[in-house]
Amino acid sequence: MPQPFNVFPIATGVSQPSLPYSRRDFYQISLYTGGTTQLQYAGHSLRIESPALLLYNPLAPYACTPIEPLHGYCCLFTTEFLPTPGQGVPWVDSPLFQLGASPVFLLTDEQCAFLTQLFEQMLAEVNSAYRYKFDLLRTHVHLLLHEVLRMQPDVPQLADPSAASRLATQFLQALAAQFPVASPALPLPLHTAEAFAQHLGVHVNYLSRVLRDVTGQPTSAHLAARITQEAKRLLQHADWPIADVAEALGFADPTYFNHFFRKHAGTSPNAFRRAEAAAPGRLVW
Repeated sequence: MPQPFNVFPIATGVSQPSLPYSRRDFYQISLYTGGTTQLQYAGHSLRIESPALLLYNPLAPYACTPIEPLHGYCCLFTTEFLPTPGQGVPWVDSPLFQLGASPVFLLTDEQCAFLTQLFEQMLAEVNSAYRYKFDLLRTHVHLLLHEVLRMQPDVPQLADPSAASRLATQFLQALAAQFPVASPALPLPLHTAEAFAQHLGVHVNYLSRVLRDVTGQPTSAHLAARITQEAKRLLQHADWPIADVAEALGFADPTYFNHFFRKHAGTSPNAFRRAEAAAPGRLVW
C-alpha cells in the first residue's frame, strides 16, 4: 500500500480468484452490503452473508472467496495512520482487533445504511484535493470504529496490561506470526513450549503458568490447537505429501505427526484428507 490510507468500492464476481491466504502488513475494514463470501481467518472458516462488517488484524492470516457476487466498500490503513485517540486505548490494541476474536460484525439495515454513508464520504474525500484530507479521513475511521464499539456494548475496554498479560500477548503474537506455513522448506521456527519460552526470555514453566492464568490454557494447549488448525488447512488445500506437512509443522518423524493429529483431530491425516476430498467440510469459529 503506497500511502497510509486507502478506500475503494468492492464489486466482485464469483469467478474472481481470491487473494492468497496470508497475513498483510496493514489493517483492513470491509463493509459487505450485498453478496456472500467464504472467509478463512486465523485457521477458521465461515460463511458470511451480507450485510456485515469485517475487521482484519495483520497478525492473522486471512482470505475471502466470493460465493455470490460481493458489493460494498473496503478501507486499508497502517498502524501509524491511526494513533491513540487522546488518552484512550490505541485502536489497534482495542477489543475490536484482538487475536482470537471473530472479525465479523453482522449488521442491521439501519447500521449498514449509516456505515455505507461513512464509506461514501471517505470515497469522496480520498479523491479530493483538500490539503488536510487524511486528517479528515482519520476522523471518519474513528467514527466508524466508535460505531462498531457501540454495536458491542458488552466488550470491555482494556485496562493497562500487567506483566502477565503483556507476556501472554507477546506469546499469542509470536504464535500467530508463524502462520500460514508457505513451504515445507520453511518449517515453523517455534513449535515447542521450550522454544517459545527461550524466544520470550522466560522459564518454560513460568510461561505456561502465565498463559493458564491469563487465557485459561497452558502453552501446550495453544500450540496443539494452532498446529492442528494449520495441519487441517494444509491437508485440505495443499497437495503436499503427509511427510512434508509433518516436516513443515516441526515434526521430525511423520509417525509422531500421525499420532499427534489423531489425538487432536480424532482421525489420521490420510483419513482426514480423503474425507475432505470426498465432501469438503469447513471449520467453525
